[in-house]
Amino acid sequence: MHTLLQAAILALATLGTTPAPSPSPSAPPIIETVRVATGLRESLHAIPVAASVLDATTIARTPALATDDLLRTLPGFDRTRSNSAFTNYGQLRASFSGAGTDRGLVLVNGVPAQDGFGGQIDWAAYPPGDITRAELLRGAGSALYGPGGVGGVLRLDTLAPPAAHQAPHATFALSAGSHDASNAFATTSASLGRAFALSLALAHATLAYRDLAPGYQSPIDAPAYSTSSMASLRLRYTLRPGSQFAYGYRGAWDMQDEGRPNYDFQRGFAQQRVRFRRVSARASLAATVYDQAESITNRADTFPQRPGYLRYLQSVPSHDNGIGIAWRVRNAATTFELRSDLRTTSGTSTQYGPTGMLQSSGSGVQSNAGLALQERLRARRFEVVGGVRGDVSSFTRGVSASGPARTPVAPAIARALSPRLALRFTATSHLALRISEGSGIRTPYLNELLRGYQIGPVFYLPNPSLVPERSRTLSAGIDGTWKRTHLALDAIHTVVNDAIMFRTIDATHQIRSNVARTQTDGITAVLTRTTGVTRISGNVTSQYASVVCCDVRLSGKRLAYVPAVSANLTADAPMGPGDVGLTLAYLGQAFADDLNEQPLGTAVLLGVHATVRLRAHVFATLNVTNLTGAHYLSSIDRYAPPSVVELGISYR
Repeated sequence: MHTLLQAAILALATLGTTPAPSPSPSAPPIIETVRVATGLRESLHAIPVAASVLDATTIARTPALATDDLLRTLPGFDRTRSNSAFTNYGQLRASFSGAGTDRGLVLVNGVPAQDGFGGQIDWAAYPPGDITRAELLRGAGSALYGPGGVGGVLRLDTLAPPAAHQAPHATFALSAGSHDASNAFATTSASLGRAFALSLALAHATLAYRDLAPGYQSPIDAPAYSTSSMASLRLRYTLRPGSQFAYGYRGAWDMQDEGRPNYDFQRGFAQQRVRFRRVSARASLAATVYDQAESITNRADTFPQRPGYLRYLQSVPSHDNGIGIAWRVRNAATTFELRSDLRTTSGTSTQYGPTGMLQSSGSGVQSNAGLALQERLRARRFEVVGGVRGDVSSFTRGVSASGPARTPVAPAIARALSPRLALRFTATSHLALRISEGSGIRTPYLNELLRGYQIGPVFYLPNPSLVPERSRTLSAGIDGTWKRTHLALDAIHTVVNDAIMFRTIDATHQIRSNVARTQTDGITAVLTRTTGVTRISGNVTSQYASVVCCDVRLSGKRLAYVPAVSANLTADAPMGPGDVGLTLAYLGQAFADDLNEQPLGTAVLLGVHATVRLRAHVFATLNVTNLTGAHYLSSIDRYAPPSVVELGISYR
C-alpha cells in the first residue's frame, strides 16, 4: 500500500497544477426523473407513488468504498450498515421502506441482481465506478415486477455503449490509502461505425482492517483482508432506426479472509444477457434473456474451542436463467403495459467436515412465472395507475445425502395475485398529492429452504416447509416545488403475513419459520435545494417495524437490521478546477436478531470526495470515508470499516 501511495503522490507532483479551461458547469435539475415507479420516465413530482434517485453526478461525487455504501444516501434504503467487503456473504440482503430483510427486489440493467439460490447481492459485481444511476420505488412493487418487491424495487444502471452521436470516452483511475486500501478502475466506450457500439469496464479493489467484534475475536487473529475484481462488456447493434440488439457479459470475483486460518469465503459470478428492443412513436417491445451462475466456497473454523482449525467447508454453486418481455402502447392520455417473465434457479449446498467427510447436502430447483398488466390514465390534474400481476411459483426439493436414494419429490406450487392502485392529484402548479395501495409476494429462497450455516456458536437452520410471504401496503404523500427547492413527505404502512424470520430455538440454534405478521409504519421526508451549480439534499426516515403477531416471544420486537431512524445530508458542487462532494449520515439503532438482544448501536458518519484538475483530462482525487472515525458494528460479529483516506489520480 505504501508503494502505491508513494507512486500516486509522485505522479501528482510531476503532473503540474495548471488547470485546462473547461466549460461552465450547468445547473443541476431541481427535480429528478425516474423510470422504476411506473415503467415510464417521469418527474418525481408527477408520479403517484414515492421514489428516490441518485444521478450520475451525485454518484461520482459521493465517497463510498462499495455500492452498498453508496446507496446509504438513497431515501428508503434500509440496510445502512451493509458492509459488503467484510460481512458474511449470506447477510448481504435488501430491505426497503422498513419492510424487512429480503423484502426488496434489486434489478441491474433490468436483470435480477439477487442470487436466485440465496437472495444475497454480490455488490462487488457492481462497483460504484460502474453505476451511472440508482432509482428506488418505495413501497409495493410486486404488481409490476413480481416476487420480492414487497417494500420496494431498486433499479441500477451501469455504464452502457454510447449513442451514435457521442464521441469515444475513456477513464482510468488509480488510488491507494490507509488500511491497505487500493482501487483501480478503467472504462471505455465508443461507437464502431453506424451500427455497432461497445463499453468496457474493469475494476479491482482491496481493503484490510481488524473487523472481528468482541466475542468473536481470538488471540491468533490478524487483520481481515478483502479483495474484489470485476469485468463488464456490453455490445449494441442497431439493426435499423428504433431496433437494437444488445449483448452483455459481467464477471466478478471476490474474497474475504477474516484473519484466521480456515475462516474465509470466495465467490465467483458470471452473467450473460441478450436483449432486443423495438421502439416506435406509440409502442415499444423489449425482450431479455439472461443466464448467470455463482459459485461460493465458505470455510468456518472451530472458534471458540480451537480457533483456526477447520470446522467445515461449504460449497454452494447455483445457476439462474430467465426471460422477460415488456410491451407498451401509449397515447396522449393512456399507457398500457404488459410484462411477462420466467425465472428458474437450481442450486446445491454441500458441507464437508474437517476430514473431508460429507456432513450434509441439499439441492433443489425453483421457478417463478408471472404476467403483469398495467394501465396508466392521465388527465389535466389527475393521474391513475392501476395494475395486477399473477405469479405461479414451484419448488422441487432434490435428494439429500441423508434421504432415500433417488426418491422422487413432488413440487410445491404457490399462486398469487398482486394488485396496485395509485392516484396523483395536482392541487396547484407547485403542489401534488398522492396515495396508493398495493400488495406483494415474496417466495422463499432455496437458501432458506435448504441451507444452514453457523456464525460463532450459533447455528442457523433451513426449513423446506416454508410458504410465501404476502403483504399489503398503503402509502400517501405530498410533493411540493418552489423556486429551486423540492420537498417530498411520504407515509407508509406495510403489513406482511406469514413473515419468514429466524425463530430462536435455544441459545445456539435458530430456524427459519413462517412465524409472524409484521407491521411497518414510517414517514420519510426528502428536501433538495439547488443554488446555481450547488445541490444540497437531505432526507430523514422515522419508522417502527415490528412483529405484531403471532409468536409470543417475538411479538413487539423490531425487525432485524431495520433502523428506527436514519438521516442523510449530501452536498455536491463544482469548485474551481474540480468538484467536491460531502455526505453526513446518521445510522439509528438497529438489532441483528429477532429477540432484539443484539443491538448494533448508533453512528454518525462523515465522508468527503474532492477532485482537482491538474492538466487536460488529468485529475487528482481525494476520498475519505468515515472521517468521524466512528467505531460501530455492521453486523453482530463484524465492525464496519474505520476511517479510510485514499489519494489517487484519474484520467478522463
